[in-house]
Amino acid sequence: MYPLPEPFALRERTEADQAFVQALYFSTREDLQQAVPDPAQLLALVAMQQNAQEAGFRHQFPQARQWLLLRSGLPIGRVVVDTAPQDLRLVDIAIIAQARRGGAASAVLAALQAHALARGLPLCLAVVHGNHAAQGLYRKLGFATVSEDGLRAQMVWRGAPA
Repeated sequence: MYPLPEPFALRERTEADQAFVQALYFSTREDLQQAVPDPAQLLALVAMQQNAQEAGFRHQFPQARQWLLLRSGLPIGRVVVDTAPQDLRLVDIAIIAQARRGGAASAVLAALQAHALARGLPLCLAVVHGNHAAQGLYRKLGFATVSEDGLRAQMVWRGAPA
């Protein structure tokens, strides 16, 4: 587990969290919400995309662990982390819109950086090109871009904790 400063905490994701995780994923897909005007089609498409994302995580990172990110005991996000012998990887972090820019992501990243530093591992992540807020945060916390493709930038942190 990665200790976070109050009022933040992590706890293992359970089946009982599925409704929150679905609502969280829906809230992060503004692109689909704007592109699909029919509510029934939108819900079906978002559910399909979420299932594909989760299946992709399980396939690519079968040992990854999922946590709910809490603020004052209430869920505000989800964090997926994979620990491998060669690195620590932030597979995904998503935070509800109302809680963004409130220090939650920075708290999670600082805890992951401390964990990686203590184990002598780089901390890796991928960020979508259009997510400028996340890219700015990652750069501010010392991450450097090591490669890019048409969709994402791969970033690595190897330095001292933020």
